Amino acid sequence: MNKKLFAYLGLFFVVFVWGLAPLLTLELYKFYSPTIRVLFSEIILIVTYLIISKKHLKGFNLDYIKVGIPTGFFLALANISQKVGLIYTTPAKYAFLENLSCITVPIVMFILVRKKPKFMTIVSCIVCLISIFILSGISLKDTSAWGIGETLCALSGLLYGFNIAGTSVYAKDLYAPLYLVVQSFVSVLMSFMFALVFNYTTITSKTGQAIPIEKIFYSVKPSHFALLIIITVVCSALCWIIRTNAMKHIDASIVVIIMPFSSVVTSVISVIWGNDILNLNLVLGGILGVLAIFLSSYDDIFKRKLSS
Repeated sequence: MNKKLFAYLGLFFVVFVWGLAPLLTLELYKFYSPTIRVLFSEIILIVTYLIISKKHLKGFNLDYIKVGIPTGFFLALANISQKVGLIYTTPAKYAFLENLSCITVPIVMFILVRKKPKFMTIVSCIVCLISIFILSGISLKDTSAWGIGETLCALSGLLYGFNIAGTSVYAKDLYAPLYLVVQSFVSVLMSFMFALVFNYTTITSKTGQAIPIEKIFYSVKPSHFALLIIITVVCSALCWIIRTNAMKHIDASIVVIIMPFSSVVTSVISVIWGNDILNLNLVLGGILGVLAIFLSSYDDIFKRKLSS
């Protein structure tokens, strides 16, 4: 019981930290441009994962590269799209749009292993799309609420689905930290490349001025880099370890229901901090977004209850 209690407490800690993460990311944007932030964060993660997996380095083989490079490619694209998109949207939309992964996961799983999506999975996808439609404040008469920020964050949600599905199918027998090292290495290369591309690709602002999608900048102050290290280690490495260990004592279907509430935490904190405005679209869209995640795992929960 103590292990299960600590597992739940750990999950709630992860939900809160991941809910706070978009606001902390905005704080880091005062010192680092988004893709440079991803670049530095992935380097920090590589060091962290290598330290964790130092006893397992002899087990590294070609399978890690075969799986880690393609899944890391989609993860890197998702991270970069999401982090750049945050500049042009609000933290609440940033957080909820990530749930679009529930649409691509069943599609990719069908392509990879011919696993047909369940009826409730299809329903959850429809509910998810409706929630995004409402959350973004789009109407048939005015689509101005959907800009480059929402587009990039929505794209990241879809791309995360490719990474999740690929990891689920091909990385089950791989030691997680070593597998993550390969993914992070891919992210380092791609974030460096995209930093250059975004710096020299311009968009037209509301004033008609051509500006870079993302202008490269970074801070060399130790205090700023220390903040980046702390946020990266706590929000990424520590939280993933806590979540992984928690799933040893808590049913995975329950974990799936709990984790989306990080989006709710993001919305509440963002409204309090003044980054988002509390309105009907945010409330209704958020509720439907969480409902979509619940529906996607409904069949598994129902079957587990029957079997018990």
